[in-house]
Amino acid sequence: MIDCVNKFLVAPPRIGDWRFQKTVIYIWKHDVTGTSGVIINKPLSHPTFQDICHMGSVKKKAGHNPGIYYGGPVADNMVGVLHTLDVRMHNTNIATPKGLGFTIDKTMIEHIAQGKIKPAKVKMCLGLTSWEVGQLEAEIKAEPPRPGGSGWLLLDFDKMLSFTHDLKEEAMWEKCVNMAIQQKTKNFIGNIFQ
Repeated sequence: MIDCVNKFLVAPPRIGDWRFQKTVIYIWKHDVTGTSGVIINKPLSHPTFQDICHMGSVKKKAGHNPGIYYGGPVADNMVGVLHTLDVRMHNTNIATPKGLGFTIDKTMIEHIAQGKIKPAKVKMCLGLTSWEVGQLEAEIKAEPPRPGGSGWLLLDFDKMLSFTHDLKEEAMWEKCVNMAIQQKTKNFIGNIFQ
């Protein structure tokens, strides 16, 4: 099993699925039951946080309107919160003690909307990504019949990168592709000259 938990999954330039073109995904679960994550570099213009609060009958503090991101094509009518671990709920999915949490709970959204207890860093995501057992490993390896150059790239976790808002979606993807290639090259050379 390839260790993917608490890492970024970066779409290769030649990915076949249009839904994942130029995406960066944070993996918050990877175990014997499958893999789950959220896309972190695709901001949405609609719905807004105000729309989500209105639809969910959540009271919102005036002027508070954090961005919403396209988290993925699975459960795309559900809002989850990717966040730092200074706040946890009983149902928060925690990748590792040094990673991030992912919480699907209306209470977390209420806390954020009302400015009550909230994590230091949050990214609200509409939908998520999910793979069956072994499916992601096969996509990373991109073995035939998959075309060459279509395998996902893995990048070590970087908390600052998770919550950056100053990079446009394509710029963030390009930065992560370059970082993943540099990391893979460094690991490859390190293994040769051990």
